[in-house]
Amino acid sequence: MITTPLHPPLDQDRAALALGMTFCALLVELSINVYQGAYHPQALFWLTIAIVSSFSAVSFRLGHPAEQLLRRVFPAVLAVAILIPACILLIRTHNDVPISLSVLVLSALGFLQFANLGARRIPLLVVTVVGFCVVAAVTILSPQRSKDPQIDVFLFQQSAAEALRHGQNPYTTRVPNMYSGNDSAVFENPHRFGAGAIAYGPGVVDKDGWLTYSFPYPPLSLLMVMPAYLLGGDCRFAAIVAMGLSVLLMATARPGRWGALMALLFLVDPKGFFVIDLSWTEPLLVFTFSLAMFCACRWRKGLPWALGLMFATKQYTVIMLPAVFLLMEGPNPLRQLRDLVMKAGLVVAAITLPFFAWNPREFIRNVVQWQFVQPFRTDALSYLVWLYKHNGGHWPPIWTPFLIVIPAILLAIWRCPRSPAGFAAAIAFICLTFFAFNKQAFCNYYYFVIAAACWSVAASWPQKDEGSA
Repeated sequence: MITTPLHPPLDQDRAALALGMTFCALLVELSINVYQGAYHPQALFWLTIAIVSSFSAVSFRLGHPAEQLLRRVFPAVLAVAILIPACILLIRTHNDVPISLSVLVLSALGFLQFANLGARRIPLLVVTVVGFCVVAAVTILSPQRSKDPQIDVFLFQQSAAEALRHGQNPYTTRVPNMYSGNDSAVFENPHRFGAGAIAYGPGVVDKDGWLTYSFPYPPLSLLMVMPAYLLGGDCRFAAIVAMGLSVLLMATARPGRWGALMALLFLVDPKGFFVIDLSWTEPLLVFTFSLAMFCACRWRKGLPWALGLMFATKQYTVIMLPAVFLLMEGPNPLRQLRDLVMKAGLVVAAITLPFFAWNPREFIRNVVQWQFVQPFRTDALSYLVWLYKHNGGHWPPIWTPFLIVIPAILLAIWRCPRSPAGFAAAIAFICLTFFAFNKQAFCNYYYFVIAAACWSVAASWPQKDEGSA
């Protein structure tokens, strides 16, 4: 029986997919750079074009002449796609001369990836990534910066790590409300959060100003930051390492020029330092997703276990589950999917069940219920906020993103190729659609979309492909 190989020498329509996902990554980067990843009409404009670009990449197939044309123009497009965020990053850091010079040097090293480097490509990229990690760590430790970024995500992680360090259940500890107000706290910093944006829903803050909820993330994210907390006293060091490893995985999954350049596009995202500084957990998800993508490209036996780690990292990964079908190969994909999901489920259970058994009620309250009591954020970069502002201040239905994401999932599974590149493209499109219609959608969520889009392009080009030396 003749079957279609998972990684053909030249993936059909890969140039169209790569071009669309490159534009998607760039446009999302532009969107979240308008107003710190919060709502702004211009940010929503760039986000809309990004959605159109991802939809086009997923949906359309081109003929051979158009493919050849796109392949010829792709290097120039990619150069511009990298140059724009690199320039934005330099502008953002111009007030800090040492950091700005470091970024300039790292960008110059990165652009050398366009050259025919041969065996020197990966060592040079390692130097670039290590330099990025050092700059990010120095930024966190800088005396000019506050050791506390004044965001509850940092407080959640630090407090949970401290509790686990002393053998206490991180899902039963309580932390103070760090924002103004009492029951429905209101943000005071309009430049970071938006003036008047509600932080918490009713019942989340008690009369004494303490939160009634604890660590709101799955336990794997806590386990991943524990080494950073124990060794460096700051969970954000884990995010730095996770980002660096993700870049290296992206570049080596398909060794060559294009994989390295897409890794560079992700690395120079101007909001990378911002995501690290505010202690958001998306870099951890980017790492486990990158591990799954690397296994899909290079080590199929490790794929089920890597996917299990990915699904155990964040709650919203559940919407990615149907896209796993695109990683199946051979004549019986449904049976393979069943076996893979069972193995991945074992990983999720092994990591999660011990914490669930520790205190089932508190675990469910924090990991599951917390997501539903979170309020509609009027500063979210979402179409729901645009509707809210244009229909007299009436809140749109909260179930809207779940309704919108269903056709996005079906379209992605139908039109994306069954390959790692198709899987990553589907994830980018599904998550982008889900976040764009959500009650809470900020810089960190879209940061993951950028990573998925870059991975789709990096996985599109087979090893030793033309121009990949």
